Amino acid sequence: MQRRAMLTMAGLALAAPRLAAAQAWPARPIRIIVPFPPGGPNDIIARLYQPQLQAILGQGVVIENRGGGGGVVGTDAAVKAAPDGTTFAITNGGSLVITPHVSANMPYRVPEDMTLVSVVTLVPEALVANPRLGVRTLAELVALARREPGRLNIGTAGAAGISHLAAELFRVQTGTDVVVVPYRGAAPAVTDIVAGQIGLLFADLPVILPQIRAGTLTALATASERRSPVLPDLPTTGEQGFPGLLADNWYCMVAPPRLPQPILERMSAALRQASTAPEVRDALAAQGAQAVWTAQAAFAEMVRVESAKWERIARAANVRTD
Repeated sequence: MQRRAMLTMAGLALAAPRLAAAQAWPARPIRIIVPFPPGGPNDIIARLYQPQLQAILGQGVVIENRGGGGGVVGTDAAVKAAPDGTTFAITNGGSLVITPHVSANMPYRVPEDMTLVSVVTLVPEALVANPRLGVRTLAELVALARREPGRLNIGTAGAAGISHLAAELFRVQTGTDVVVVPYRGAAPAVTDIVAGQIGLLFADLPVILPQIRAGTLTALATASERRSPVLPDLPTTGEQGFPGLLADNWYCMVAPPRLPQPILERMSAALRQASTAPEVRDALAAQGAQAVWTAQAAFAEMVRVESAKWERIARAANVRTD
């Protein structure tokens, strides 16, 4: 009995410094890795949250851009850092629930090798057409694709990412024969659809919203459960008869595994508060995105469900990056 008490006291003594450090957190500046170059959607989202987190936590927050591997390189650097609350990442959902199923060289496992903190932003994928294609609804597009199988091209804002698999999901859900053309980013895909080189494009709504508003692209649907507040007259895929054609993109915060629970809880609470700040909420809403917060258990369930879904689509379409 005495030996058990001594072991218990020894364990508490070893844990005490870690607990004290967690309670004092953050005592040093916090680094948030963005696994993409400056100026892209991931970077914009992180920099909207940055000043809010600084104010809430009372400590400096530094954004570090570390691109490569479709978000994998920077995410890997973050989850392999020391679990002391000084390093986090705001990354895209694809690097967690898509890339592991299309690449044979993943440096981390999801969710085993990381701490899931919270989803911070939801971004619906939208399907648009070049006006010269002559379709204004999803039904008209499906009818055209079935009349002329193999003629239509649907571009995507990257290979093996959310927009690519959304296009593959479109083929499955509608039973149409369209040619999927992955681009190396959203910008060249938008340039080509406006020029008429491709007729259709799946992309994040904020990326194509200016062209939709200018009338240079025709919006056919958002692949989301709810209509976008910035395009309230644009029906969802479900409203047009394809409830399974869902492809919300999302961005989230992750951290190294074994992050002390007090640090996790405080960062989660800070993200929840930051997501309601007008500077974050309104700026994202103006671009067709939504600031959100999720509890850790809900985030873990979302990762499980989304991972299983995109694994099925990737395997069916034989989408690989290597």
